[in-house]
Amino acid sequence: MNAIIGGTGIDELFPQAKVIEIDTKYGKAHYIKEKDTIIILRHGITHDIPPHLINYRANIEALKLLNVDKCVGIYTVGSISNKLRPGAVSIINDFIDFTGGNRISTFSTLNDVFHIEMTDPFDLSLKVKLKKEASLCNFPLDDGGVYICTNGPRLETPAEIRMFDHFGADFVGMTGCPEFSLINEANIKFVALAYSINWASGVNHEKVTFIDTHARARIAQAIISFCVNTLNVAD
Repeated sequence: MNAIIGGTGIDELFPQAKVIEIDTKYGKAHYIKEKDTIIILRHGITHDIPPHLINYRANIEALKLLNVDKCVGIYTVGSISNKLRPGAVSIINDFIDFTGGNRISTFSTLNDVFHIEMTDPFDLSLKVKLKKEASLCNFPLDDGGVYICTNGPRLETPAEIRMFDHFGADFVGMTGCPEFSLINEANIKFVALAYSINWASGVNHEKVTFIDTHARARIAQAIISFCVNTLNVAD
């Protein structure tokens, strides 16, 4: 089974779709089904769950219960470097976890201690498949970039963005972690896409200005359609 994990604007793309609730040992998760693809609604049915309160373990556990073996995560970001400019979409190659607080970043417990190797957290075969399909259907897909994740829900300060730039981050978001780690622990083939809706705070010495709402919706719709079609192409 294939899956997509989507956030901002994804729920609005399927107004007629039936939302299905699934119980996991970590709590409830919600999803819809498009063709043969499960779409997890990261922020809940009505987009009322902020990034720092998302039940990440329930969402990933739901994928396991639904027998998902391939998944694409979609992440809205702010651009730090020219690696990904506002309005563009890119495959994520690496990440930095700058979160903390109440985010539980592992399935490991006192009685089930394990460690996962994260040299390459994103599946190479899925990256190749996405790039091939993007080329065939003229979908504008960049390749590469480092994602840094903050707690949110506030945006970052210019000083923080300068620090993140020094760390080597190309774009910043609020939902990649602990999602990246948990889905690797679940042993699900996974690739992540970032799409930028703004320059991060202080970049180009300007205030944060988001791209037009309609443009964001068009980008989100294009990404979802591309991902659904790609995942349903036979290997």
